[in-house]
Amino acid sequence: MDNIAKSGLRFVKDRARRTDPVGEATYRALGLVSEGLDLAGKALRQLGEATQPPARTTKELSGTKKPAAAKARAKSA
Repeated sequence: MDNIAKSGLRFVKDRARRTDPVGEATYRALGLVSEGLDLAGKALRQLGEATQPPARTTKELSGTKKPAAAKARAKSA
């Protein structure tokens, strides 16, 4: 599948190199697609950074609390 996409894109880029009207239109279309993908990539990077979990301190990592049900079972045993 990857090879098909690469060969298709290679064909489109070869067509965009021509100076006829179709080549000009293809060139402009590639520019728009490239710009759109750049913007989408930037937005996804920002979203990925925003959804990172917060950093924890070593105190938070070592001090795990037992749920209330586990404490009740431990007392009754």
